[in-house]
Amino acid sequence: MAKPSKNPKRPRVPASRKRKSEDTEAERHPKDSKELEEDEEELQQQLAMGVSSASHLKRLKLEKKKAKSGGFESLGLCPEVYGGVKKKGYRVPTPIQRKTMPMILSGADVVAMARTGSGKTAAFLIPMLQKLRQHVPQAGVRALILSPTRDLAIQTLKFTKELGRFTDLRTSLLVGGDSMETQFEELTQSPDIIIATPGRLMHHLSEVDDMSLRTVEYVVFDEADYLFSMGFAEQLHKILTQLGENRQTLLFSATLPSALAEFAKAGLRDPQLIRLDVETKISPDLKLVFFTLRQEEKHAALLYLVRERIGSGEQTLIFVSTKHHVEFLNILFREEGIEPSVSYGDMDQDARKIHISRFRARKTMLLIVTDVAARGLDIPLLDNVVNWDFPRNLKYLFTGLDGLLVRAVLVQPILLSHQKTCLTSWTCIYSCPSLSSLHRPKKRS
Repeated sequence: MAKPSKNPKRPRVPASRKRKSEDTEAERHPKDSKELEEDEEELQQQLAMGVSSASHLKRLKLEKKKAKSGGFESLGLCPEVYGGVKKKGYRVPTPIQRKTMPMILSGADVVAMARTGSGKTAAFLIPMLQKLRQHVPQAGVRALILSPTRDLAIQTLKFTKELGRFTDLRTSLLVGGDSMETQFEELTQSPDIIIATPGRLMHHLSEVDDMSLRTVEYVVFDEADYLFSMGFAEQLHKILTQLGENRQTLLFSATLPSALAEFAKAGLRDPQLIRLDVETKISPDLKLVFFTLRQEEKHAALLYLVRERIGSGEQTLIFVSTKHHVEFLNILFREEGIEPSVSYGDMDQDARKIHISRFRARKTMLLIVTDVAARGLDIPLLDNVVNWDFPRNLKYLFTGLDGLLVRAVLVQPILLSHQKTCLTSWTCIYSCPSLSSLHRPKKRS
């Protein structure tokens, strides 16, 4: 029996049959052949326009595809800034970022309104870093960010360093509670960016003769509604007069009171208004409890709530109106063997950092803060929030400070169903005129 050949010859295909099979293949994939013709034609056009090679054309197509994706790639960020965004872990822009960043990058003045926790900080930091890009020693201060509180300014500084980690931009922090001499030294290092509270910035402008804001190209009023509600209006107007004309001005806020609207008209040029605050639905992860009490009953009720109703593994944030209330409740809880963390406006900075870090590390389960001091706190998960003093303005019950509750994901309530955040508010009919009419008996005619 003949052995089969190791390398059997393939049968020869007639040329007519081969052409027929190629025609059939082209008919079977008409789109592919058409795309090949278009690619060939586009390549010729691009080569005529100066594209050096097919690989260059491929890069152009990839950039075009990224621009259509709607992600951070579509913004055309430089590698240093885009690298910082990726390192931070950002993948897809939030709605406020997607709406504002293209406008800011185009150079327009912007008024943006969105709730706390929506990503407003990155919305103005990323375009700022893209605009400045690198340190210029003799250019002076080129960007100014004004924050209502020291904590928020520190938080903004942290984000700036994280997003700008691959740039050589220099940032100076000017806030109350820190040494003026240390801040003077920072200013001699020619910072590109200043993050400041209005009071401390005005202090430096009055103390340092050669300090000028005329070189500032990029100005941000962060949490502008609180800048005004805290009484900084006069200082903000003075700061405006010291800025140069060729600047881009951005205003980010949770609300837009009339005084702030007038300020925007005076300080911004044809601003683009972006509103994402029109959604007024309360988060489904937020449960509400209201207690109507006599003033003298509040202390006992709070102690009962913390000791008997709140679980030992749950963390609670307590809002009060003044630092005196913070100190009083701190003493009250410590007398009962409960150690809380505290934070208020003019508290020593080192002590504040220790208290906040202990609460974040779950070494303490209570954090007592004033409304103002809470601005800028970054606490992603909370079980309970207590409004010890009912907000003077009812809209601040859900916007601004308590906006951090929107970020809560795995949380529990105080008295209601599981896996929800509970916001408890104490109301005394004599100290809350807006609610007192609900409790007054109707007069008989």
